[in-house]
Formats: sequence, C-alpha cells, structure tokens
Amino acid sequence: MIKVEKLVKQFPNILALNEVSLEIAKNEVVCIVGPSGSGKSTLLRCINGLDIIDDGTITIDNETLDVHDEKQMDRIRTKMGFVFQQFNLFPHMTVIENLTLGPIEVLKEEKESAIKRARELLTRVGLLEKENEYVNKLSGGQKQRVAIVRALCMNPEVMLFDEPTSALDPEMVKEVLDVMVNLAKNDMTMVVVTHEMNFAKEVADRIVFMDEGRILEVSDPENFFNNPKSERLKDFLSKVL
Repeated sequence: MIKVEKLVKQFPNILALNEVSLEIAKNEVVCIVGPSGSGKSTLLRCINGLDIIDDGTITIDNETLDVHDEKQMDRIRTKMGFVFQQFNLFPHMTVIENLTLGPIEVLKEEKESAIKRARELLTRVGLLEKENEYVNKLSGGQKQRVAIVRALCMNPEVMLFDEPTSALDPEMVKEVLDVMVNLAKNDMTMVVVTHEMNFAKEVADRIVFMDEGRILEVSDPENFFNNPKSERLKDFLSKVL
C-alpha cells in the first residue's frame, strides 16, 4: 500500500533521512522506534507530504507522490489520517464541530451524515457525552482520543501516528493506547512512531528501528525484542526496557 524507496531528506546541518526504503502492506501495523533525532517523525511527515523530500520516491496505492501537484496531494492525503503529538484541535470549536469540519468541507459530506458518523466513533472511544464540550475543557487523553476520531471521520485507508502519547501524563497514556489497539484489531493499516515498547510488542506486525536517518533493522516483535541482530539495537533495547 505504501512504498518508500531511497528517501533522502536534508535539513540545514543534518541529514534527516539517508536513503530510507520501507514497504507497508494493507492492514499491516508497523511501529517505528529509535532514539530522538533518528528520523522517525520526518519519515512520517514525508509520507504525508508535510515535508518535501530531496530524493527518492513515495508510492501510495501504486501512485507516486508529486508534492508539486496540489490536486494529487489533496486527494492522497484524504486517504491518510495523521495524529500528531500535540492534538492540533481547534480550541474555539466544540468536539463535534472539530470532528465534522473535515468531512463537510473537504469530503462534501452532508452535515447530518457527518454528525452521525462522528457520534458513532465518539461512542467507540467512550466520549459521546463530550460532543458539545469545547476541546480546551478536555483532558490530554480525551483530546488525543478526539484527534484520533477526527482522523477516522475522514474514512482513511491508513492511519499515521507521530508519538501520540508523548505529550500525555502517564495515567492518560493507556486510554489512548487502548483506542489504537482496537483500531489494529479491526485491520486498520497503521504506521506508528512510538516509544511505547509494550504497545509495539503487542500490536505491531513489524517493528522498524531507525538511527541517524537510516533503518538499521526490521523484524517481527518476537525477533525484534528477543533476537536483535545489530549492536546498536541491542544497546537501544538495554536502555529502554
């Protein structure tokens, strides 16, 4: 479904991605882990077209991305839900207004249909009673669950998560991870940048280890945690487990 080939992304004074190649199949859950500054979030942002690549190709559903083709990018982005670290919700809107804005404005969905879908998804994440609350009244965990629902309201084919629990207090992490676990169980294609190793162990079909802009190792959770091949991964795991 997603194919990344020899991706290069250069920022001033840093090579963020150094010929990164990766394939993600439909209904697969791939977790990307590694130390800070290893290129994990940059890879996710390049897949979504938020960062413009310097070299290489990204293919979504057999269609090669061209960031200079705005119509193509808008169309392809509707296939991808993106959940950020910092929620990115509109504080001056209620929960239901945040959830229905995209479907109505971008997908041209009827308001009644958009509201119905939003309420169904809010029920799934246990937040239906918050539909008329302003988002600045919500806890961090509630905001992130709303952010996930907002992405799902666009009926994406793949969900991209950029460290969705890193801005949360520890007691709020589980409520967000539970929503993501349920998504994975319902065969949602997911690419998750995370530092939550137990989540990766439980949910991922494959785990990708990145360091200094390169992918050093890719394997299933069993081998990733119990039989790491590279010394760098062994060192990383010794510090985070």
